[in-house]
Amino acid sequence: MSLANLRFRTINIIICALSALAGLVLLVVLAFITRNVSDLQRDWQEYQQARSDKPRLEGQLTKALGYGGMVHDFKNLVLRQDLELIGEVQNEIGAARSALSRYQNLGLTQGEENAVAGLRATISRYELMVPRIRTMIEQGRSSADIDKLVQIDDFQAVSGLDTLRRISIAELRDNDNPLENGMGKARLVANLRRDLGYGEMIHHFKNYVLRSDAIYGQQAAQDIESLRATLAAYRALGMNTAEQRAIRDIADVIQSYGDRLNKVNQLHDEQADLSPREIDQLVKVNDAPALDALAVLDHESRMRIAATSAAVGKTLKLLARVAPVVNGLALAMIVVLIGISMWLFGRYVLVPIRRLTQTMNTLANDDVSVVIDSTQHTNEVGQMARALQKFKYNIIESNNYKKRITQLAMHDSLTGLPNRQHFYERVEHWLESVSGEGGQLACLMLDIDKFKPINDTHGHAAGDVALKVIAERLNQVVRKGDFVARLGGDEFVVLVHNADIQANLGRHGELAQLAQRIIDSLGKPFLYEEHKLEVGCSIGIAIAPQHGTDREQLSHNADMALYAAKNEGRNCAVQFSRHDELGQIVATASKKRDGQKQRN
Repeated sequence: MSLANLRFRTINIIICALSALAGLVLLVVLAFITRNVSDLQRDWQEYQQARSDKPRLEGQLTKALGYGGMVHDFKNLVLRQDLELIGEVQNEIGAARSALSRYQNLGLTQGEENAVAGLRATISRYELMVPRIRTMIEQGRSSADIDKLVQIDDFQAVSGLDTLRRISIAELRDNDNPLENGMGKARLVANLRRDLGYGEMIHHFKNYVLRSDAIYGQQAAQDIESLRATLAAYRALGMNTAEQRAIRDIADVIQSYGDRLNKVNQLHDEQADLSPREIDQLVKVNDAPALDALAVLDHESRMRIAATSAAVGKTLKLLARVAPVVNGLALAMIVVLIGISMWLFGRYVLVPIRRLTQTMNTLANDDVSVVIDSTQHTNEVGQMARALQKFKYNIIESNNYKKRITQLAMHDSLTGLPNRQHFYERVEHWLESVSGEGGQLACLMLDIDKFKPINDTHGHAAGDVALKVIAERLNQVVRKGDFVARLGGDEFVVLVHNADIQANLGRHGELAQLAQRIIDSLGKPFLYEEHKLEVGCSIGIAIAPQHGTDREQLSHNADMALYAAKNEGRNCAVQFSRHDELGQIVATASKKRDGQKQRN
């Protein structure tokens, strides 16, 4: 065994053996150091445990699916028929799938594999129901009818979540140094999210409103009692002021649900003619205080983890201060002993610990460029270095995860173009700029002509290739500062901000030239396998502030112009006009040639 791999206790024994003359004094000092090293090891193990991957991902999954998450918003979408909730549901589906993917990379037992598979299948079923709900809402169907047609069996997902939760709890208990108070609170917060969310109180409450089945009301009442017991257990652990307010807010929301539950019972018994949507309006509860309170409790958990990290750093600094004192005492007693002690502690304890302390401070500032050494050692320094390496990896993964979520939320997965949500944010931002600073904003709505025959004849794979080609060509013909997005299907949009936009689409106007470039570019044939395919493009143009000062108005007028372009025979551009709501036409080169032939 090399000296670099000696454990601290072994070093202490060597020093004690060499300290025959001053053994008693030196042993007392070394005992003090050993105790601090033990505390450091314990604190670091607690820190690692608090960062355990499976419990953390199980908590993220419970949050994404449950209270304030996918199922909560899904039920509210059915009840309240608010189409804006569709985006929330889809985002939460993405977050749940991301957590499942990261969980699956950790190495799973067969039970966990089955649980993850059940969760994936159920989430996919919910995702398939979202567009059906949109269609039924647009058709004017009632909430009760919609609920009957989109009912989903949640047994696989609920039992899968229970399996992952049991495994997470077992993983925490198996650790040699469990965090009694800190982890107890974290587990209670996880229990609150569980009992509030998927398969529990909010799920049963919404189903009771929708389906009038008393069994859901009974289950919701049982869930409320369980939640109150969890709140009492949290209070018993002691709370700071922020936790007291958070627990009080959660208790108030739970009380509101209890009161509303009694009201739902009464409404079902006395006013059977009320629709679920009308009942929901009468018993609606503001969930914001509880959701904010859960975020506060999560923050307090993170603060406790940070405190553990600070305790580790404090212990390391204490060791760094005490070790020179030990060496000084040893020098006063035995010159040879101090030489050996300084050599051992300086090279194999102090220097690695100082490097690890600096590394921890660097990582605490989110600087992941730092290189962590000593990971090859088998002693405590090596253990801490490997733990820091894992911590660094977790930070990198967390940052990548955030970037990935942002990318998925704001971009189309097929073409890589910004999606509808990104378009909404960009057009509203630029409209504010136009309103405050002047200038103009042009909105070009594009609809691809002859796209459906490609799908029908050659299949969706060909359609996907066509969409990618269209996206690439649009990016090539627009200017550097212009914005291109795919709104869905074969609909695209181009925003031109603060360009030299003329009042009409004259032959030499910049928008006319841009529209013509788009039409010419998209009209060029492309190859799919051995087939030569061709599409066209119809464009509707609206300009802010002349044709609208807000997103809805500007988009609507651009759509009106697009409709006029299609009526003109497609493959042309039309600018919106307030006089006739049809617009002025900028024809393609082919139409110009046709007109010239007729004149000739």
